Amino acid sequence: MDTPVVVNNVTGAAGSTGMRHIAEADPDGYTIGVMGLHAVSQSFMNPQAPSLDAFEPVVYVSDDPGALQISADTGIGTLEEYVAAMQDDPMALMNGNDPQGGNSFVFAEVIPEALGIEMMKLPYPGHAPTVTALLTGEVQTATLPIPPILEHALAGTVNVLGVAAEERHPQLPDVPTFKEQGYDVVVNDFVMLVAPSGLPDDVRATLEEGLLATLESEAFTAAADKNGMMLRPLGAEAAAAELAAQEETVYPLLERRGLVAEELLRN
Repeated sequence: MDTPVVVNNVTGAAGSTGMRHIAEADPDGYTIGVMGLHAVSQSFMNPQAPSLDAFEPVVYVSDDPGALQISADTGIGTLEEYVAAMQDDPMALMNGNDPQGGNSFVFAEVIPEALGIEMMKLPYPGHAPTVTALLTGEVQTATLPIPPILEHALAGTVNVLGVAAEERHPQLPDVPTFKEQGYDVVVNDFVMLVAPSGLPDDVRATLEEGLLATLESEAFTAAADKNGMMLRPLGAEAAAAELAAQEETVYPLLERRGLVAEELLRN
């Protein structure tokens, strides 16, 4: 597209500040941003967060399934051993995860329900602090997606007990899914590039074509593989369908736990 790209990391309110920055920008194609599970969760939990209608999907980048990790120092190496330990003493192992609404928070709500255990949770402001807490022993488990923990899993300092996806993660082919181990747990974060709603058709088409070409390039694919991303490039129409599916999955999950804001409850 021959246009310079300025990256602006906007923090605050569990990602809602950055999403509002996108939603309130002019729909001219010069402001796009990254959307993930946190934006879907926050749209139901936080009345101040922008609704999903404020965004227009441009391309779907990758799946980012949830997973359960445990410090190798615990001596626990399988999901079966973990479940037994937690059933014996639910207070024995502390889990690190995002604050309410983040992807690893959602994973930490879904996984113990499926396993039939209670999980003690300690929130951290992002994946990096959670990884640090796991490596230093401040917590013993985490419910992170694979990319932030991949190097430690490959090094053997962290054991990944299960991946919440339909298929095994390509970077950790020896780690079984929860389904393979008898638990129906599929919970997926995602990476999607979105623009403000109202994007002209020709602008969207230009962005879609250029971004898909980048996502499918050899250089990007190699970098994504190295960083543990599960690439699944999709165009705007398919990305919109994926977002709608996420919405229908996440809302009942949050509603069952009383986490949907009262004014955002559906009739």
